Amino acid sequence: MPLRARLAATLRTLFRQSSLDRDLDEELHTYERLLGDRKIAAGVDPPAARAAARRELGDLSLVKADVGAARVGHVIETTLWDARYTLRSLAKTPGFTAAAILTLALGIGANSAIFSIVRAMLLSPLPYRDPSRLVFVWSDMSAIGYPRAPLSAPELKDLRDRTTLFDGFGSVWSTTAVLNGDGEPEQLRVGLVSTNFFPLLGADAAIGRAFAAEDESTSAPRTILLTWSLWQRRYGGDRAVVGRAIRVNGQTATVVGVMPSDFRLLMPPDSAVPDDLQAFVLLNPQALVRAPRGQQYLRVVGRMKRGVTLEEARGDVNRVAAAISKEFTEYGANGRVLTTVGLQADGVRQIRPVLLALSGGVGILLLIACVNVASLLVARAAARARETAVRLSFGATRLRLLRQCLVEGLILAVFGTVAGIATGWAALRLLLVLRPDQLSRLDSARVDATVLAVTIATAAGCGILFSLAPLVELRRADPLHALQADGRRAGGSIHYRMRSALVLVQIAMSVVLLVGAALMLRSFAALQRVNPGFRSEGTLTFRMALGPRYQAPDAFNAFGRQLEAALASLPGVRGVGALSHVPYDTVPNWGGPYLSRIDQDESTAVMADNRAVTPGLLETIGMDLIDGRFFTEDDDQRRDLVVIVDDQLARRSWPGRSAVGQRIASDPFSTGHARVWATVIGVVRHLRHRTLLEDLNDQLYFSERQVRRNPVAYFVRVGGDPAAVSAQVKRTVAALDPELPVSDVRPFDDYVSAARAPQRFSSLLALTFGGVALMLATVGVYGVIAYATARRRYEFGVRLALGARPRHVTGAIVREGARLTALGMAAGVVIAAAVSRLLSAQLYGVSPHDPVSYAATTAAIGLAALLASWVPAKRAVAVTPLDALRAE
Repeated sequence: MPLRARLAATLRTLFRQSSLDRDLDEELHTYERLLGDRKIAAGVDPPAARAAARRELGDLSLVKADVGAARVGHVIETTLWDARYTLRSLAKTPGFTAAAILTLALGIGANSAIFSIVRAMLLSPLPYRDPSRLVFVWSDMSAIGYPRAPLSAPELKDLRDRTTLFDGFGSVWSTTAVLNGDGEPEQLRVGLVSTNFFPLLGADAAIGRAFAAEDESTSAPRTILLTWSLWQRRYGGDRAVVGRAIRVNGQTATVVGVMPSDFRLLMPPDSAVPDDLQAFVLLNPQALVRAPRGQQYLRVVGRMKRGVTLEEARGDVNRVAAAISKEFTEYGANGRVLTTVGLQADGVRQIRPVLLALSGGVGILLLIACVNVASLLVARAAARARETAVRLSFGATRLRLLRQCLVEGLILAVFGTVAGIATGWAALRLLLVLRPDQLSRLDSARVDATVLAVTIATAAGCGILFSLAPLVELRRADPLHALQADGRRAGGSIHYRMRSALVLVQIAMSVVLLVGAALMLRSFAALQRVNPGFRSEGTLTFRMALGPRYQAPDAFNAFGRQLEAALASLPGVRGVGALSHVPYDTVPNWGGPYLSRIDQDESTAVMADNRAVTPGLLETIGMDLIDGRFFTEDDDQRRDLVVIVDDQLARRSWPGRSAVGQRIASDPFSTGHARVWATVIGVVRHLRHRTLLEDLNDQLYFSERQVRRNPVAYFVRVGGDPAAVSAQVKRTVAALDPELPVSDVRPFDDYVSAARAPQRFSSLLALTFGGVALMLATVGVYGVIAYATARRRYEFGVRLALGARPRHVTGAIVREGARLTALGMAAGVVIAAAVSRLLSAQLYGVSPHDPVSYAATTAAIGLAALLASWVPAKRAVAVTPLDALRAE
């Protein structure tokens, strides 16, 4: 049949059914009359002829059904019948419908929310031109404890000059700058970039321009590039600011442009280049030329040429590293090792395992949801056994009934998808609100067309999957047995293998999720108990940068003493000090090599984290002094250099001896060489100041009066709420110098809380998934036990009438639930033991096979299953024997 004719026939079948039925009735009756007339003409008596014609034609309803089945579009027509029947049936059973849709909404919603995050973090390309060609280059100094170090300016030049497979290399470094004029002074976080950095990324200004080659000229004015947020907040979105001269760090800088509102600098998290930078300035090209090779501070990004693979590019960079290792003896025997990685892959290196674990968790949750709905559908099919038998006895095929099951499942999937999308959107909004600052990339997650398409496809697959569950009941359907008048069911145990198997799967998968949640919670609890080496409670911190008028050492130190004295005199203040780097902040790390012996080869120098502190700081934050003394005001530029070391460095350098009085060579001025000798005056406990999870580099503390760092963070310890003194602190600074901006005023506890935030976030998600899984498993156990109990109501009535005690009946029902639960938990524990090793990288202080986690999980599921079995058991014995017997 031609396509147009087939389409027309289908439309007639769907929209002119009553007319077609009338035509068919008229045609059949006409044929019946013609057949009777023929028999009458053959000499048959008219009444007998009419009766014979009807017998020969058969049951007209069956004939109509056969003709209808042959129509074009009949499958669509019957499918619509099934859909209408399903909708009426679901409306008549609101409890079943609500349970199925809610279950699907939880599973599908969780999947859509997590997929939105996974897509934004792992699958979507970076918002740059041809992002797959961008790489990040690290200096691998694992031999001295620094596996991911930045590069020096000469090394950047080597890469530019000697590689052949790259279009170019750019660099960035983050620092702070003071913005004066046009209102209150403000301390900004700025990025120092090479001239080609933004063209290399493929990013351009939205207003004005980005940096250009002429900006590098020594005669060119200093330039600055603003971010959209700073432009809106500070300058009210005034386009005239482009081309205007503003004051930055006391010097004039011309605004050349404003970056787009959606521009974000997405560098690897451990590069210390935050994505909330407020402005960009150029790195001094002359300083790049004169910088020593050991002065490593540049974060280097490269762009591969078209058609170049990452492995080829890595080989090109390695060739350059091998060449400079031979040319420059200062690299020592280890030489220079450079690591080249894809920018996008390196940016999500730390979060990838967490996201994959979450994806696995929501996958299991969706499986549990599907199993739960399948269990409900199996129970529904069993409850409709008599109806199925009637339909089979009237000629319905099993294929026809299967199609109805599929339609029912898909309709439930449609409702579940709609509810799931709404749930997923709400869950994603909640996740974005709760997400830690370290996961700011999550802000780009959206429930967009791609997420909707994946969600719909997933829901359709789930609908088909759980629609097949009632096939067991359909295959076993026996019209003769089901239509017997005696509907009594007996039997000593649950014989509903399909439902029992589904519940076992639910329990097993719930064990896996709950074990993961318990491990994450135990890990977070262990993290809470970690001693970072300082006290953070009751302390206010703020950051401040001194201007050019304080560049001289005497002026710098005099102002520092004056400010600390003024802060210490505030009511309730118990201690004041300053530190170059706040623990867990995003300010770039300051470190360098050190030597503990005069005859030691500099190429074997170990890297240490350097910090500058004022007298009183270590006492203010409660650091433990193990040996020697703290800094005093006498440790200033008038005396020889003194240092305090941590116990980790002391054990490495002078095992079995006191470190106090020893001499150590370090690099306090970031030259790349350990050539400045100092005397150790004290040993403090190692400070976990970059991560709570690891003991990283050794630590060296310099007196701020001898080794000045700018900007610096001040710590004010008070007896009560630290936020209560913030206004007084700002007034105190303004009274001394109103041109000095105060920034990042917040309690010290905020930094520690932020350091724990990723693990807290992961634990919260794991606990949520585990809780939902436990709820669904409990509902599954309750459903199978309640259904089995209802089927055996007559049996229990007989047993109670014959003298059985209620507790015996209750015990029998609870034992059935316990047996199912025990089997499911046993399988779940085995699976959890196998897959929990994948969480090893996310755990701290807890083994993947932690017995407490497994015991808590089994206890929770066991208690929930006991409750789920006990409720229908109590209902069973609450019915009198007479009522139970009458019910049948």
